[in-house]
Amino acid sequence: MAAIKVKLVRGLAGCPAPHRVIVQGLGLKKRDSTKILPDTPQTLGMIAKVAYLVEWERVDAPPPVGRKAKKAAAARS
Repeated sequence: MAAIKVKLVRGLAGCPAPHRVIVQGLGLKKRDSTKILPDTPQTLGMIAKVAYLVEWERVDAPPPVGRKAKKAAAARS
């Protein structure tokens, strides 16, 4: 499974409030911040809504591990 690298290339000043929430949901805070996210339809849908604010590319890095997987690994150890 691949991952997606997302970068915020424009500031959030003047953009609609729902788009700010979407950018926050992607984990981006300031301009030029980047995040590696899993390649899922949900992530791609969020990126499509704020495509004028972000740049993205597919990378071969492993997708990030979620909280549930981290908790399960900690419980097994």
